[in-house]
Amino acid sequence: MNFLKRFSDFLLFGNIYVASGALFLVQSTVVQLGFIDHLLPYSILVFFSTLFIYNLQRVFYTPQQDSLYSVRRKWIFEKQTTIKVLSLIGFAGAGIVLFFIDLRVLFYLSPLLILSIAYFIPFVKLRKNAWFKLLTLVTVWTIATSVVPVLLNSYDVFSKNNLLHMFVRLSFMIAICIPFDIRDLKIDEADKISTLPRLLGENKTRLLALIFMIIYCLLITLEFEWGIFNIKIFLALLFSGLLNGMLVVMSSSKRSEYFYVAALDGTMILQGGLVLAANHF
Repeated sequence: MNFLKRFSDFLLFGNIYVASGALFLVQSTVVQLGFIDHLLPYSILVFFSTLFIYNLQRVFYTPQQDSLYSVRRKWIFEKQTTIKVLSLIGFAGAGIVLFFIDLRVLFYLSPLLILSIAYFIPFVKLRKNAWFKLLTLVTVWTIATSVVPVLLNSYDVFSKNNLLHMFVRLSFMIAICIPFDIRDLKIDEADKISTLPRLLGENKTRLLALIFMIIYCLLITLEFEWGIFNIKIFLALLFSGLLNGMLVVMSSSKRSEYFYVAALDGTMILQGGLVLAANHF
């Protein structure tokens, strides 16, 4: 049991789990929009890039008294060598995959790299502002997992199907990202970071996240009505949305960090897994 806990902490807090979520979301986009190219090299690039950026960010964490009560941050501060090694693995993996991928990806992803670094680098630190923090996260995730795949696969980038899918992914990511501010409420207070729960309170923040998840469910219904995908894929997407909505309602600053890192982040893997399964069976 002790080994299993150490291994699960490594997967969750070492950001391998969330990087897998990024890969699954790219594959979900491929299936939903019916692309012929499955974008496997690009999906692997997104995995390693996420692993690199998320672990690099952890290198710049500074301990605060309140952060020591965080299981996640305690692991990060104790495992800095592991964090740095995982960041290097992510950097090396992304570098290797670039040799096997369309070079247009460099042009598309370079601004996202700059934005991601500006999110946490000390002299910029966009995450200190509640709205910049949310906007940066959802912009990077939406572009990397839906917009770039469309750019690589579609001649008509601005078709109604493509644009609708981008808004679907945007609403899904907003609904996922907002509850993490609720998780970090006490830590952000100690770090003097302004976030939505500090500005609006937990209840209004939960309601805002739930509204975006409802928007997501309405938009995927519209996608289905337009014939973008079949009933099996629709049900897979709807199930992941309903589950995410339930998790949003359950979110609280008092909940275990495993609830957020394992369950909420896990909805990205679940969505991709269900969509892939619905497409093959």
